[in-house]
Amino acid sequence: MTVWSDCNAKQSFGIAKCNFDQDTKPHRLNLDVGDTVIILKETTHWYYGYRQKAKETRGIFPKSYVHLCEYNIVNGEYCIQRTDIVEEITKVLLEWGGIAKSYFLSTNPNFQKIRRKINELNNNRSALISGNLPLDEMRKVKLQATAQIDTGNKLLGLDMVVRDESGDILDTNAICTTELYENHVNAVQRIEKANRLSSDRDLGRGHNKYSHNILLHVNAFVCKFMEDSDLLFTLFDGDTHKPISENYVVKWSRTGIARDIDQFDNNRVLFTDLSRNDLSISKMYLVCYAIRIGSMEVKDSMESKRTSMSIANSVLTAASRKHSQLSVNSNGSGGSTSEYLMRRPFGVACKDLTPIISKPEDFRGNLDLPFIMCEKDTLDGTLRKLIANKDIDKIESKMAVTFEVLRGDIKQIKEDFPRLVHTNVPVARKMGFPEVILPGDVRNDLYLTICSGEFARIAKTSEKNVEVTVCVANEQGQLVPGVMSIGAGHAPIDEYKSVVYYHDDKPKWQETFKIHVPIEEFKQCHLRFTLKHRSSNEQKDRSEKPFGLAYVRLMQANGTTIPQGQHILAVYKIDHKRHDKTVANSYMELPATTAELQGTKPSIPGLSLLPKDQLTICVNLCSTKLTQSVSLLGLLHWSAHKETLEQSLNALSLVPGEEVVKFLQDILDALFNILVENDQPEKYDQLVFMSIIHLIETVSDLKYQHFLTVLDVYINESFSATLAYTKLMDVLMRNIRDAITPSEKSADGIELEESAAVRRLYKTTRYLHYVMKFVIRSRVLYAAMNCNTDYVDFATRLQELLKMFIDMIGCPSNLLKSEGALLKNLHIIATDLMEVFDQVHLSISIVEILEKFPKRRLTQSKMGCIKDFVETKLFSSPKCRAILLPVFCKHIKDHLESNDEGDSKTDIWQQEKNLSKAAKVLGQKKSHLHTRETTANKKIAECINIMNNILRLLYRSDVGPTHNDVRDIMIILLRQVMKAAHALDRDTGVVGQFIAIMLGILQRMDAQHYKYFVNDLHQQGELKDFIIEILLVFEELVSPHQKAVFPRDWMDMIMHQNTVILGALQQLSMVITDYFLCPVFDKQIWSNFFQCSIAFLVQSPLQLNDFNDNKRQIVFARYRDIRKDTAKEIRKMWFQLGKHKPKFVPQLVEPILEMSMIPETELRRETIPIFFDMMQCEYYSSRLELESYGDTKHNNAHHKGNFSEFKTAMIEKLDILIGAGKGDAEYKELFQKIMLEYCAAHNTLNVDGTSFVAMVTKLMDKLLEYRCIIQDESKENRMACTFSLLQFYSEVDLKEMYIRYVYKLCALHMEFENYTEAAFTLKLHTELLRWNDTELSPQLRSYRHSNCRTHRELKEALYFEIMDNFDKGMQWECAIDMCKVLAQQYEEEIYDYIKLAELLKRMAQFYEKILKEMRHTSEYFRVCFYGRGFPRMLQNRVYIFRGKEYERHSDFCSRLLVQHPQAELMQTLEAPGEDITHGDGQYIQVNKVEPIMDAAFAKFNDKIISNEIVKYFTSNNVQKFQFSRPFRDSTNGGSMDDVRHLWLERTELITQFPLPGILRWFPVVDTHTFKISPLERAVEIMKDTNKDIRQLVIVHQSDESLHINPLSMKLNGIVDPAVMGGFAKYEEAFLTDEYLEQHPDDKDLIEELKELIAMQIPLLSIAIRLHRQKAPDSLRALQDHLECCFSDMQQHVESRYGRKSCDLKIERDSVIMRRTNSFLPALFDSSNNRLSETSMGSSDSGLSKSTFLPRPPTNSIKSTLASLSFNTRPLGHSPSTKGNKHKDKTPAKRRSMKKDRDTLSLPVANCQWYTPPLTTITSTPEKEINSSINSLASASNSSLSGPKTPDPRVLTEELTPKRPLRSEKDKERRLSRPASIATPTATIKAFADTRSLSESSNRNSVETTDSTSEEDIRPPPLPAKTRDSTDFSSLTHSLDWNPNGYAMLNVLSNNTTTTTTTSSSSTTIMTKTSSITNSTYEYLEATNFSLPGILDASKPRPPTPPPKPMRHSKHIP
Repeated sequence: MTVWSDCNAKQSFGIAKCNFDQDTKPHRLNLDVGDTVIILKETTHWYYGYRQKAKETRGIFPKSYVHLCEYNIVNGEYCIQRTDIVEEITKVLLEWGGIAKSYFLSTNPNFQKIRRKINELNNNRSALISGNLPLDEMRKVKLQATAQIDTGNKLLGLDMVVRDESGDILDTNAICTTELYENHVNAVQRIEKANRLSSDRDLGRGHNKYSHNILLHVNAFVCKFMEDSDLLFTLFDGDTHKPISENYVVKWSRTGIARDIDQFDNNRVLFTDLSRNDLSISKMYLVCYAIRIGSMEVKDSMESKRTSMSIANSVLTAASRKHSQLSVNSNGSGGSTSEYLMRRPFGVACKDLTPIISKPEDFRGNLDLPFIMCEKDTLDGTLRKLIANKDIDKIESKMAVTFEVLRGDIKQIKEDFPRLVHTNVPVARKMGFPEVILPGDVRNDLYLTICSGEFARIAKTSEKNVEVTVCVANEQGQLVPGVMSIGAGHAPIDEYKSVVYYHDDKPKWQETFKIHVPIEEFKQCHLRFTLKHRSSNEQKDRSEKPFGLAYVRLMQANGTTIPQGQHILAVYKIDHKRHDKTVANSYMELPATTAELQGTKPSIPGLSLLPKDQLTICVNLCSTKLTQSVSLLGLLHWSAHKETLEQSLNALSLVPGEEVVKFLQDILDALFNILVENDQPEKYDQLVFMSIIHLIETVSDLKYQHFLTVLDVYINESFSATLAYTKLMDVLMRNIRDAITPSEKSADGIELEESAAVRRLYKTTRYLHYVMKFVIRSRVLYAAMNCNTDYVDFATRLQELLKMFIDMIGCPSNLLKSEGALLKNLHIIATDLMEVFDQVHLSISIVEILEKFPKRRLTQSKMGCIKDFVETKLFSSPKCRAILLPVFCKHIKDHLESNDEGDSKTDIWQQEKNLSKAAKVLGQKKSHLHTRETTANKKIAECINIMNNILRLLYRSDVGPTHNDVRDIMIILLRQVMKAAHALDRDTGVVGQFIAIMLGILQRMDAQHYKYFVNDLHQQGELKDFIIEILLVFEELVSPHQKAVFPRDWMDMIMHQNTVILGALQQLSMVITDYFLCPVFDKQIWSNFFQCSIAFLVQSPLQLNDFNDNKRQIVFARYRDIRKDTAKEIRKMWFQLGKHKPKFVPQLVEPILEMSMIPETELRRETIPIFFDMMQCEYYSSRLELESYGDTKHNNAHHKGNFSEFKTAMIEKLDILIGAGKGDAEYKELFQKIMLEYCAAHNTLNVDGTSFVAMVTKLMDKLLEYRCIIQDESKENRMACTFSLLQFYSEVDLKEMYIRYVYKLCALHMEFENYTEAAFTLKLHTELLRWNDTELSPQLRSYRHSNCRTHRELKEALYFEIMDNFDKGMQWECAIDMCKVLAQQYEEEIYDYIKLAELLKRMAQFYEKILKEMRHTSEYFRVCFYGRGFPRMLQNRVYIFRGKEYERHSDFCSRLLVQHPQAELMQTLEAPGEDITHGDGQYIQVNKVEPIMDAAFAKFNDKIISNEIVKYFTSNNVQKFQFSRPFRDSTNGGSMDDVRHLWLERTELITQFPLPGILRWFPVVDTHTFKISPLERAVEIMKDTNKDIRQLVIVHQSDESLHINPLSMKLNGIVDPAVMGGFAKYEEAFLTDEYLEQHPDDKDLIEELKELIAMQIPLLSIAIRLHRQKAPDSLRALQDHLECCFSDMQQHVESRYGRKSCDLKIERDSVIMRRTNSFLPALFDSSNNRLSETSMGSSDSGLSKSTFLPRPPTNSIKSTLASLSFNTRPLGHSPSTKGNKHKDKTPAKRRSMKKDRDTLSLPVANCQWYTPPLTTITSTPEKEINSSINSLASASNSSLSGPKTPDPRVLTEELTPKRPLRSEKDKERRLSRPASIATPTATIKAFADTRSLSESSNRNSVETTDSTSEEDIRPPPLPAKTRDSTDFSSLTHSLDWNPNGYAMLNVLSNNTTTTTTTSSSSTTIMTKTSSITNSTYEYLEATNFSLPGILDASKPRPPTPPPKPMRHSKHIP
């Protein structure tokens, strides 16, 4: 049985490392890789538990599938326990991931950068989690990760993280404010540095700036080698022509590779110890000496040029190894006598390193060193020649090296560049001391240079081949082995052999090598030089012996080393026969140098002087143990040479520093022994004292500053002079006394010169701290030996010394330098004196010293002294700090307040201001401009530094109690710091530091501090000023309108600031309540407190809801949500105001309202009740100024009784704040709920308060909606919201807000060029103004006309602006109305006739424009918005929209759908169900409506006036609209074809306001639907027809230039209606006895119909006579036909209905008015494009409103017929210039539109109405043309004889079209387009089919208009989309336009039938129809058709019509 046990707590959390899926088995828990599992129980191989994401499912799973982890429980969730840095990286990656995604979607350029950082962070995280990193590597990865996080946060604009040096996040609560600020500044610098070094992985360690190194790698040597060579590389000073560094030796073999196996592919060296001076010399060269090792003459060889480019792939041959070893062993010394080898010059290479050192980055890769051979010259001579060679770059032989400059000491370089500088890289040191000598750097190197020699010929006739052999020998003359070095990279050697120059008696070697003899052997050793002649004959050479000898001792007789510089050695001839080889050192008896000879010729057996021979050497000793100074040796051995003691002491100052630091401890011991033991203190004490000072001065030098540690170690460990302190103090006091004694002055009182005593004192005070260290250490040692017995005496002497310091400062003599030096070292002295002197007395003395300084004397030094004291141990003592701190603070305050010239804060501010101006002028950042650091800048920086250090010290826990210290700082410095922070410009860098200091002081202040501070200020009468100052500073700190002190990403600093400010506000609130509430109330302070507190509360850094989750958690965890505490404090202060509340009611509404809108429910609940309290305050406040709310003498009759001021302020501020993004729907609901509760519970304010709350809630609702929609793309929504608010402010009578939104709405209209609406909107402002000179109140002013001061001025200006807008919007009638008002003012009120004249001229222009300028007639559309998906103001509402210019129904629908992309267009006019109206979707229903002219304009009906005048009133200033839907009433059993059963359902709509108005749309407020009977329809149609005829007659009589075609068509359609039937259909249907019997109530209508029919006859008579007058000869046949038909009609009508007369006359003179040539007949108006009123039209006047001037660009039927040009050429003749023979050929390429227009030959001279280019129609046989025209006439005459209507079709499947269905207007436009395949027209249809176009109707179609003629019964079929297939490229023929009429109509009288003849050459494109039918109605739309008989399929297709004309254009050329 399996036993389950509880799991160990440490093993209860794990991660699935493999998928586990065993559904088929019971109790299994499925796991996916990465699932976190909680383990509850375990057994041997199984766990039982659950997944953390699915806690309800539990089961078992194998142990092997889970990896156990340590965990933490956070908020009830198990989390893997990881290190802090891993957790931080995890959170950062989560946060960055979301941002990176948004960056990717928005194609942000920073995406790739942040992506790389995310990948690197992920890699770092993996490395840290792996656990495989050692500690040092983990620290490195951690620093890399934190650098990536910080730079990434900076890139993304996230908060900066403050870290310590190890990368850990700082605990901001554990450090003081100033330290936190410094850490933020350091973090900024760290991030900037990380960004700069992002490409360079170097972490940027600080390098030793005094140490420089050069790494050299020898890569290749391209030269012809015959023998092995030594290559000696060295750094060379071109100025002095001397080497700088030791040599580096590369042993090169004849095969072209290194001879030494250790140098194989490792030819690199590090030249070290170079100083800045070395690198800055004018010419530094890298020189290589090539020395051949072999015989005297080069052995010729067949070896060719070799290189070392493949060193790594070469193998050392046996021969090369042999030579290599020989070289190593002998170095030319002939280690084996069998070898004939010598060192011979080969060549020199060099390269100028100066440009490379200055810019090493420009010289990456190999450097070439040009190489030349020596030939017969010396190496040095060859080098000189090479340096002087100007064609150095043309030298072919070269050396390839790599060169790199490295900075830092050698230890640091090996750590930073382990790859470059590994352990076996040789080091070549500088031949001299480095810039800084380190104490542990022990050297004893002697660099010997064999300069030259002169050797006389003895027996030889030719010059010698001299070889010099140098060795080191001891006193016995024995060779000291292994102490010589030819250079780095070469093993030590026993002897050095020089280069041999051939036949040269005066060789110039200039060869340098190093001798390194141990210190203990150095004194006994000497150098021996052996001279030998080398023969070119190998046999002879073997027999040659040395011919000369020279030597030199390394130590001189006086104990010093051989002096630096040149030495000329005497050369002694060796007589080998007489020379005693057993006595090896016999030569040492002889003089070594020529200077020692003194003219003698000494000799010994075997050695005799060669008087003409000499050898010149140069010595350079670099030793830290041996000296070359005699004076130094005399001082060190002073006891043996007391007679020269004074001389030695004086000479000490002349000893070089290198010598001094070598023997520092020995010298000090000697000096203190002299001081204590000398017998003549007056003589020697001062000398010893100054020698000690000189010693300290030397060690303090920059070059030897590292020896200061040696000096400190000496004082603390080696110094033992117990009695020295008394003498040192005596000498010190004597020096002070001598210096302060008045010196001799000249007659004018000026000192002659600085005395020696003053100079001595300055030198003493400079190093006084070390003198005092000696004094104190001596006293400590003495006290230890004597049990401190004479402490009192010592203390007295020390007190005297301190008093002398004070006297020195008070001395009037010029001791400024000494005083400054004293101040500089005083803190060190004081710290040391603490060990032997009472600390309190010491502190008092220090204070006396500081106070003794006069004002403005050494101020900077004093501040430096104070700064240093703050960091001392003395200042950490509470007792001492109590004495020192007040004095320090006082000095800081005085320093900040000083007003020296150029030394004040004002100067800083002015300098910053000037700098800003300069930056603006130069177009640069201010930080880029160099500015000198002024005294004031330095001063403020000093003060800031001191205060920072003080506050940091006081924050420590190990410095004792600090309460009193904080009090001192607060009393002395707080206000001064506040003033400085407030006065300085925010652009200055020190403002942040001042603010940090201020916050640091406030942070340390507790309640007792505030109480003490307030009492102190109150006694001085400055409490009010302080409160105002500090509140102002706080408010500016948090104000968004001020430049932020701390950058936005300094989250920790800002939150810390807020925490401190909150604590201060809580303390200040108590102070304000105690001191400024009663008995004396101070409104300013209370007001400032509220403003400051609320500004603090609403600042963005406190709005946690705006932060992401990660930041919100961090802020809440560290600082909590401090908004609640602030709100409680504000609420408490408000309710403490008591009777003073009314003073703040209007003023505090906005800030408290802004505070209450913070999205924090608890805070809102705390603050909203304040508003009710404000209402009460104002309501119960007194109307009398002397009384106020809460007065004991209160009289109820004096109550104000309203809260109007609060109400007004509330409304105004709500508008501002909600518009700024504050508040939300939750706030509105909470406000309403809380306020209503308070109002309901209050008896007096119940009604008024509730009303107010309802109004404010409504306003908030509108404002929130406005805020949501104002950014909407839909301009209608934006305007509607603005209008809604406009209405609201009008209702509440807030003029200022009302006018503000008037101009907002006007601006929106102007943005979209709605000039008419903008003008109407501006009129709203004028209605608030009066025609008088009253001064404008602020509420009524206009920002557009800010210079207007009175009502009249502003109203006049607005009138002109309105007129301009009306003019732009072509609403000249409205503009004239405005002119009339202005004219009355000019004429009757102000009598300004000049203005009146100008106004009347403009008015005349408006009148003229009405008649002459073309303007469009706007169309109106009914729009219904169904569904709750729309904004609330649109939901389920109906609007009437005013369309744009020439905007059709389909265009309007498209525009509407673009504005509402989620909406769906409804296809029927049926009212939707609740599923749509209450659903979340968006549905739009659109149909066209006709405006109903206002009844006030019925006066135009019976007058003969211009249509241009009337047309305006038909579609403007209209508030009623209508649309109709036809249906047939078949309930009476009548035929569906009978016109008696065709009814209309008409709907009339009334809008809220007339259109056009301040919007382009208004909501429908009333809807009325009724039915129109067939008889009423007939009456309407007849009225419209008569009106059209009448208007046509008037038009043609007025304008002879109008074309006759429209009149011809109209008359032909009426008098010869043919198929359509004319009014005969109405006679058959209604004018029968049967109908009258059935409908007796219609008698009046029947009579009216008869009257209308009768009235048509005189109108037709006049029209036909007019037609006869204007018809050309070509239309005579048509005229005859018209007269014939009319004669029959007239006879018929007059016989039945009587004869009528007409007021129109045929004579032109009878027409009084003049017409403009831009006028068009009403027949072709855009709303009435039909063939005839009785055929193609309808009897519904509402639907087919007859307007008299159509929109010219609209393509109508006239565009086709009236513009057809029928060629007058003979039939069959083609207008093509090439004749008919080309018409069947392949179509030509498509021509340009211009060419098409030219071909069409459209004239414009006599046609002022828009005639777009027609389709090209080829010539047609006369017979066909006649028949086609007849078909047109037949179609026109068929309106009264309605054809049979087919049976209704049943719609079995709903068809959804792909685009909105077309309205009647659209169909009319389609019918009016030019005849083309793509856009067929009604005219073409008339040619194609003579059937009625009105066989059925679609009652529910959205496109249904008021037209209900037969045309509407069966619409043409939907055209196929032929855009892609239409080809106009074959268009070759056109018809010429004949302005005189239709040429083909002259045969009309011969063709009166209605048959359509189709030519054999023409084809008919079949009509394709699709029907959309429901149970009652049908919808048919044409898809495609063409012109049978006119257009042939084989003929080219017509060109596309041109685009619409621009607005205001009068004609289209």
